[in-house]
Amino acid sequence: MIKQTILITGCAGFIGSHAVDHFLKKGYQVVGIDCFTYAGKVGNIQHHYENPNFKLFNIDICSKENILEICRMRKVEWIINFAAETHVDNSIKQSNNFIHSNFNGVHALLEVCRQTGVKIFQISTDEVYGSIAEGAFQEDDKLDPRNPYSATKAAAEHLVRSYTNTYGISHIIVRPSNNFGPRQHDEKFLPTILKKINKKEKIPVYGDGSNVRDWLFVKDNVTAIEFLLRNGKINETYNVTAKNEMKNLDLLNGVCDICDIDPNGYISFVEDRLGHDFRYSISNEKLLSLGFNEFSDFRSSLAETISFFD
Repeated sequence: MIKQTILITGCAGFIGSHAVDHFLKKGYQVVGIDCFTYAGKVGNIQHHYENPNFKLFNIDICSKENILEICRMRKVEWIINFAAETHVDNSIKQSNNFIHSNFNGVHALLEVCRQTGVKIFQISTDEVYGSIAEGAFQEDDKLDPRNPYSATKAAAEHLVRSYTNTYGISHIIVRPSNNFGPRQHDEKFLPTILKKINKKEKIPVYGDGSNVRDWLFVKDNVTAIEFLLRNGKINETYNVTAKNEMKNLDLLNGVCDICDIDPNGYISFVEDRLGHDFRYSISNEKLLSLGFNEFSDFRSSLAETISFFD
């Protein structure tokens, strides 16, 4: 049976390219769009160029008319929106690109959905909740974004829900925790650790390294997304997390343990990020209640990631 046709934005990026891998493996017809900014790499998807079930377009997410034509021509049923600027440090230095991709881009996609009836699957982030000292955020907790990046993602969520309320479009929103895995851009924390280790350089760690993050293997994330595409309730929001919470310093120590090196010679504590959220934590009870529990062993996933960057 031929499965439905989906359009994946940001298909050459870190998470988007893994989504292309997964959905093609599952038998979907995949249309990919990417404008190949610094984070989108041809090498992430070129192994699919000869696959008749994959079609690539070099298009910016804000190119509404082009995307509208593609959706009609290819009979797209879902848009899965991975296209985004995601590095918090960059959003603090200059937020214009974040407004363009993360908000204006979503507006363009929603206009396409309004005119065609295509459903939208919006990839958000656990950062929209803000920081939490104890416990874990549920999907119906209030949003409290605390940096320009997370503010644009929260704004996009509100825009999606407004289009559902006003125009009746269908959506699903997911809020994954911090992704890691092969193909992640060098600017992110884990690739930075591995790059510095390979070069025998100091690893910059914000503050005292006690900030807590919840780590999710990228392949588990896209597996959950495909599961929710089939089993999620329309117009609902789902957290996606494997509950791998740890301090940044503990993650660094775990990497050094797998690499069999002494972390003490590599750590360089640096001035903390402006407005740095101390702890992110989200509940995955809603996702688990649907029957999903396909999470990889954390240490094995970390070892696979280390091997990729070696």
